[in-house]
Amino acid sequence: MSCDELKDNYEIYALGVLDGPELDELQEHLGRRCETCTAGVRNAQNVVAMMANAVTPVEPPKRLRKRVLAMVQPEPEPRTSRMTWLFALTTALSLFLLVHLWLRHEESHREFNAFLEKYNQVRAENARMNETLALLQDPAAKEVTFGKGARGRVVLSPTHGVAFSGQNMAALAPGKTYEMWIIPKGGKPVPAGTFAPSADGSALHLRAGPVDIASTAAVAVSIEQAGGVASPTADQIIIVAPVGQ
Repeated sequence: MSCDELKDNYEIYALGVLDGPELDELQEHLGRRCETCTAGVRNAQNVVAMMANAVTPVEPPKRLRKRVLAMVQPEPEPRTSRMTWLFALTTALSLFLLVHLWLRHEESHREFNAFLEKYNQVRAENARMNETLALLQDPAAKEVTFGKGARGRVVLSPTHGVAFSGQNMAALAPGKTYEMWIIPKGGKPVPAGTFAPSADGSALHLRAGPVDIASTAAVAVSIEQAGGVASPTADQIIIVAPVGQ
C-alpha cells in the first residue's frame, strides 16, 4: 500500500487499535524508515498525547454514593450476620466504583469527540486554504473584479477552480444564504456552492475543480434560500463579474 492509502490509519495506529493488513503495511513502512509515514505517525501520536492530557477526571456527585448504598443494602434484620453486612458493603462499594469509572469514561468520551471534531475542522480549513493558495498562485489563472456595493474579486484557474473574495457583503436574513454561479457562454448558470459572510462583511468561497475559462461568460452571486437552489432567482442576483475573453 502507498503512503497516501495509509495516511488515514495514522491516528488509529497511534491509539493502538489498528490491526489486519493495514497494520502490517504500516509497520513495514515504519521499519524501512519511510519519511512520510514516520512523520505522519509522529504527528498522530502527538495528537493522541494532547487528547490524553486534555481529559479532566470527573468526580461523581456526593449524593450518588448514598443512592447506590440505598439500592443494594438489605433491610436490617434482627439476626443479620456480620458476614452478610460485610458482603452488602463490599457490593455497594464495588457498584460505586463502577459508576465512578463509568462517569469518567463518559466524560472522556465526550471530550475526545469534541477534540476530534475540532481537529477535523482545522484539517479541513487548512486543506481549503491550501487549495485557495494554489489557485491564486496558478500562472494560468484569470482575475476579474467587481465593485458596486459589495466589492472584491474572482479568480478562475483552469485546474484549481474558482475563488470568490468579497468585502462589504450584507448580512443575511434568517433562512437565507449566498450562492455562487458559474455562467457559461450561451448556457444555463451552474451552481458553485453556498456561503455566508463573516461578521465584518467579508467572505471567501472556493469552488474546487477544473473550469473552462474560455467558455465562461461570468461568475455571479445571488441571495437564495438556505441550502441553495438549482437555478438563480433573477431579482436576487447581486453580483455579476464578467469574465469575457
